[in-house]
Amino acid sequence: MLLSQLDSYKMDITAFQEVRWTGEGIIDKKNHTTFNSSDKKHRMFGTGFIVNKRIKCLVTDFKAKTPRICKICVRGLFFNCSLICVHARTEEKDDEKDNFYEDLNQIYEECPKRDVKIIIGDLNAKIGQEEMYRPITGKYSLHTLSNDNRMRFINFACFENVVVGGTLFNHKDIHKMTWRSPYGQTFNQIDHLLIDARRVSNVMDIRTLEGLM
Repeated sequence: MLLSQLDSYKMDITAFQEVRWTGEGIIDKKNHTTFNSSDKKHRMFGTGFIVNKRIKCLVTDFKAKTPRICKICVRGLFFNCSLICVHARTEEKDDEKDNFYEDLNQIYEECPKRDVKIIIGDLNAKIGQEEMYRPITGKYSLHTLSNDNRMRFINFACFENVVVGGTLFNHKDIHKMTWRSPYGQTFNQIDHLLIDARRVSNVMDIRTLEGLM
């Protein structure tokens, strides 16, 4: 069902989190290839990519860093792309959150310097509209104030000179929300796309598709 839905939206590359498979590897299906990085023993967490067969030949590398971080490299016409899929820790455990950003920093630094580098996924960070962060986050966040995870998020963005793409565009709130509570009373914007600042002009638009939230 998921694959047919992705085809209906004409998705060439889809990043996913919390797949809850075991192990890591590459699985070829009829019309898609799945690149998976999950826990080796337990059905928990998991990140990866689903790539349409039309462009599989352009994927030059896949690295499973941890169950929360993986990367594929895609050959482009003028520049190659390094795409990093992430699922950050929640608010509870500081040591584990620090380890996550250390791993993310390491895999980001391993990307070739000339690549277009994009980080996408669940950062578990509510980015506010604080004016001091607007060069990095823009001014169109769903939230007025940031949560605690924001500081690690912002520090990483400053250090690596990346920009948060999803809060640069002025959309209706329904097209900013990326998570809703089971009873539909709480909505958050905690999934983000980050791109190195020198390439931000290549981002034409980012918004949430309600049917996929």
